[in-house]
Amino acid sequence: MLDPIEFIHNASSISKKSMNRLKLKTNPFSEKPIRGNTKFFVGRTSELSEIADILGAAQYGSVANAAIVGTKGIGKSSILNILYYASKRHNHWVVELETSQITARQFLIQLMYGIIKDNLFSVDGTLSSDYMKHSQKIIEIYKRLSNYSDKTPVHYPREKIERDLKYLLNEVKEENKLCVILIDEADQFAKRSCLGLLQFFHSFLYEDDILTFLAGPPTMVEDLTKISPAIRDRIPKIINMPPLTKEEAYDLIKRRLEDSQITGAKGYQPFSEQSIEKIIEECDGIPRRIIMTCSEAVSLGLKNGVDEIDDEIARNAMKNLGISVGHQILNHLTPAQSKIIKAMAELGGSSTVTELSGILNNSTGTIGTHLSDIYEMGYIYKERDGYNVYYTLSKELKDVLITKEDIS
Repeated sequence: MLDPIEFIHNASSISKKSMNRLKLKTNPFSEKPIRGNTKFFVGRTSELSEIADILGAAQYGSVANAAIVGTKGIGKSSILNILYYASKRHNHWVVELETSQITARQFLIQLMYGIIKDNLFSVDGTLSSDYMKHSQKIIEIYKRLSNYSDKTPVHYPREKIERDLKYLLNEVKEENKLCVILIDEADQFAKRSCLGLLQFFHSFLYEDDILTFLAGPPTMVEDLTKISPAIRDRIPKIINMPPLTKEEAYDLIKRRLEDSQITGAKGYQPFSEQSIEKIIEECDGIPRRIIMTCSEAVSLGLKNGVDEIDDEIARNAMKNLGISVGHQILNHLTPAQSKIIKAMAELGGSSTVTELSGILNNSTGTIGTHLSDIYEMGYIYKERDGYNVYYTLSKELKDVLITKEDIS
């Protein structure tokens, strides 16, 4: 009869021995949140300089709200987290908001809740002594918000919420402080249901002491502007997040390994030089993909009981995760562009605008515009054959969209 306690003990002991064989104390590639710890943060010098300039100018009255844009896993959330602690160090108020709150009223409720909980209360949960003269009013507001949700009592209407927010910003907050608002995945606001919120932003984002950073995919500002054109003027700064360079990718892996290697480990152990090269080549500078691939490779190494992670294990890790340059390109495309690319794959990887228009039941003008954008990004090629222009998928896209059975 199996003793479950004995089984778990033996299995965990085997895992510990396997980890020592790999010269690691722990798997260093879990997606650890930075939370103010910068030892795993690499690169981004240019982007950090832009953010520092924006924050510095805002402190002296020149407020310019900004969008931080980039593909999935590029590090937008990490940048926002760094910004959170940098703002705290300057003694500004700073609030992180959820995109699930999509109405102007919900936004205001969450904003006030975050201001009070994260900036006016001490670590022990009591009101900071700096704000004691406003204690009665602050506690009164906080009690109304303590169970904020769609079920917030009707006797706390939006007009009252706006008055209370103005009180916090104009009476409680010191004049030399900003209220820095960080909104991750802000592309969720690009919905018709969020029109009221975006219209609210038109006036709200012009406040002198409110600085907002919205993070989302490359098309976020364009998508928000389609819903509410005036929003573009309220977000004059756009910070693009490019992939890491090869040197930065190597540094990212090195820092993680050094944090948990056992004494005597050298270089990139337990990874072979070839496996590191393979991971960096295929993950195309996307930090999250690099971390996920390395983590899966370590897990496979433990499972197989090896003392080195070679390029074959790295390939298997990427296969398990579905990570390749082609998959990254697909993640980068908009839904409309992705449909066109998949239709091209159905046609064997090469097609004309007219052929795609027939399959997708869309106008040739719309298809042509999308194809031009994809072509400019370098994901497809085109060549003329007589009167026809053929668009062809790149090798990376063919590898993930067209199987050998399709070709045969």
